[in-house]
Amino acid sequence: MKLTFRALIILSFLLSSLPGLASEPWQQWRIDASSDPDKWLETSQQWIETYDSQRDFSKLAMAYALRAEALRYSGNEDQVQSTIEEGLRFANIADDPVATALLRINQGWYFLQRGILNRAAASASYAVEAAKTSGNSNLFIEAEILEAQVFHDSGDVARALEILESLEAEQRSDLPRLQLEFHSLIGAIYLDVGATGIALEHIRDAYEIARDALGAWDRSVAEYNLARAYARTGELSQAREFFEQALQTSRSINDGLGVAYAQMRLAEIEHQQGNNDIALTLLDKTLPDFRDAAAHPMEAQSLLLKAEILLAEARLASAKDVIDTTQSLINTLQDVTLKQRLYEIISDYHQQQGNDRQALEAYKTSVDYLLQEQAALQNKQIQEIMVRLEIREQEATNELLQKENQLQQLQLQEQQTSNYLMLWLLFSGAAIVLLISYFLYQQMRSRRRYAELALKDDLTGAPNRRAVVRHCKLGLEQVRQNKAALALAIIDFDYFKQVNDSFGHDVGDAVLKRFADVTQQCLRRQDHFGRMGGEEWLLVLFDASENDAELIFSRILNRMNEVEIKGLPRDYRVTFSMGFAEATADDTFERLYKRADDVLYAAKERGRQRLQIAPLPPAQNG
Repeated sequence: MKLTFRALIILSFLLSSLPGLASEPWQQWRIDASSDPDKWLETSQQWIETYDSQRDFSKLAMAYALRAEALRYSGNEDQVQSTIEEGLRFANIADDPVATALLRINQGWYFLQRGILNRAAASASYAVEAAKTSGNSNLFIEAEILEAQVFHDSGDVARALEILESLEAEQRSDLPRLQLEFHSLIGAIYLDVGATGIALEHIRDAYEIARDALGAWDRSVAEYNLARAYARTGELSQAREFFEQALQTSRSINDGLGVAYAQMRLAEIEHQQGNNDIALTLLDKTLPDFRDAAAHPMEAQSLLLKAEILLAEARLASAKDVIDTTQSLINTLQDVTLKQRLYEIISDYHQQQGNDRQALEAYKTSVDYLLQEQAALQNKQIQEIMVRLEIREQEATNELLQKENQLQQLQLQEQQTSNYLMLWLLFSGAAIVLLISYFLYQQMRSRRRYAELALKDDLTGAPNRRAVVRHCKLGLEQVRQNKAALALAIIDFDYFKQVNDSFGHDVGDAVLKRFADVTQQCLRRQDHFGRMGGEEWLLVLFDASENDAELIFSRILNRMNEVEIKGLPRDYRVTFSMGFAEATADDTFERLYKRADDVLYAAKERGRQRLQIAPLPPAQNG
């Protein structure tokens, strides 16, 4: 039971029987390289010389793979591709699929950073093939996550989610690096579609994994991603804190490119807070690093931000030069988001120049790109996958409404030019406003519908695992602030397998549905419950004593058997056991659950159909 719970809580990515660091020493070497890339550049070079003289091509290929990774960690991007190509040559000679997969994975990330999506896709595909051939499950998962990242960056969010859903259902790994990559990517996807709550949960999980189990480079990436999530949700003070952490971590390993990433995002915050001179100074530091590393998407984002700042400062000539440079760069990239923002800035430029017709044309192009981007995220297939992954309801973004207001301002300006242009603008503007309004309505309605489904158990209609765990975590926050007392109860049916085996799964389902109905009636208004999975249920009880626990246990048990359940013999009595634990201010959800789960197990061992109370932790006793 405990393993089942942990698999559910960590999205089935923890505690498996797959080979881990002990049987794959090169996995630990990768973590070490993340913390000290300069040392591993030296070590890998020594290995290359040794294995080259020994003509041990398999080990030589692996040494090149580790060197390529250390080069990425240190920001020496100009040497990565040549190192990978040399390693692939030896991996091919040795017919070594493990080294091939590692090299292709690094190659995929290298191309992604440059926005070369077609080559990144090819590298990911080669990595998946090599990982399959190697029979190494961890490598296969890593290659699949890379492939999902490529689909995500290419705008095919549905395909990315399909891969992640498949990994969640069928593949498990105990490697922190893979847990980090899984949580980071799925968090980014949820953030894109506006599900900020669940996005932050995943991205925080990724940060904690990196902080506790991985090296400095991985930690800097996790800090950066968490800061980006906070910035996207408007929490600028927390965003600044984690960007500065990422900056310091990158500096500690001499990762110049990582420093540039953090400084660019800090420039965004400075601009948002009106500190444009500081923002421009930071951008002037970062742009050469992005150009030297050929990190074209980040170079484009930096240029767009610079153009936006120059327009805000009414420096139109300088802004025009930056816009022209940016447009040439973005035309080489397959990124709808960058194009949408570019044309929005072009529209702003023309508006400040008094060229209202050009401003509207550019703005219409910007809206077209925005609708393309949002339509891709509103794909029905994506939403269905999100329901299966239990996405919770999030507030719809008001970005489209802001666009409508900007469009109306443009229309008013155009009215001052000529009656003909006024009529044309009104007609075009009305069509766009109607289109945006319809799209926003459909988006909000769709998100509400799928979010409601995502918090319900499909079989019983009761709250599901994510819903009840959320209530418990919110309650624990109140406990820590001395605002409430909380207890957690776990209920598990006795001999439920016998019900399914003897009377059929339909009857077992009827028992679960009866329990959901009865529990809903027996609990107080402030309490919550939900199905954890199988026959296991969770009760979140506020201000509940041990006597209250006994009353709730007896009330539910008696009500369960008051009315005959179709398919069960009349004299058959459904029973369950319950573990009950009171929360302390030091409890996390996992600790509280474990204490309740331990006494539930004890109740089962002592004869079932009983309530077992957990003692308070030692620190809380007298």
